Amino acid sequence: MPAAVLFDLPMGDWGNRPGAEFGRLACDAATAEESREGNVGAGTGAVAGSLKGGIGTAGEVFHSAALGIDVTVGALFAVNSLGSVIDPETGLPWDGHPGLRAPAEAEVVAARARTGPTAGRPSRHGTASRPLNTTIGVVAVDLALTKAHCKRIAVAAHDGLARAIRPAHSLADGDTVFALATGEREPGAQWVPVLDEVCAVAAGVVRRAIVRAVLAAEPVGEVTSYTSLYPSARE
Repeated sequence: MPAAVLFDLPMGDWGNRPGAEFGRLACDAATAEESREGNVGAGTGAVAGSLKGGIGTAGEVFHSAALGIDVTVGALFAVNSLGSVIDPETGLPWDGHPGLRAPAEAEVVAARARTGPTAGRPSRHGTASRPLNTTIGVVAVDLALTKAHCKRIAVAAHDGLARAIRPAHSLADGDTVFALATGEREPGAQWVPVLDEVCAVAAGVVRRAIVRAVLAAEPVGEVTSYTSLYPSARE
């Protein structure tokens, strides 16, 4: 089984390294009724640019023109990126986000001074100011697809990562995306147009999941959060 981890529990302490036992405990605690985002699980010590990162989820149900049925695509991401999810010139995610409005100009100016290019990455409880970074995520679709099909979805999902984070895929980032199919419905001979549909939707779902991770995060130590810097954006 493929796997990836963030070595940031808590906030850059490399002595706390998640292993197989962490995965088992997470599975045991998982429920179908609750979805938690922000400073939970792998997102506990995550930082996105100069802001607190975390866990984010998103999903979309679209009508497949090729199959004539509704298809569900979901994503879950742990955002711990070198690049920023927020445009410092506007105080908003790079491609915008429903439910947010342009924050007050005074907030944008104050935040730019604190988190701009010359501010540097915030320290994590006294750790190095340039730790390694990793944005890890999974995309799932309720179709019966092959391993090769899932690889193609994972490739397309990186488009969403690049839309949400700037810069993305730096040499200091270990970005990894996994894809899986639940096997519920077989696309049959229509798998080519269906896969194109899924890939297009997956990129958008991934972008939204990454943005949600930052919007849901709370401050930890010296690392501030989006809602702390731009409170008027959500009022």
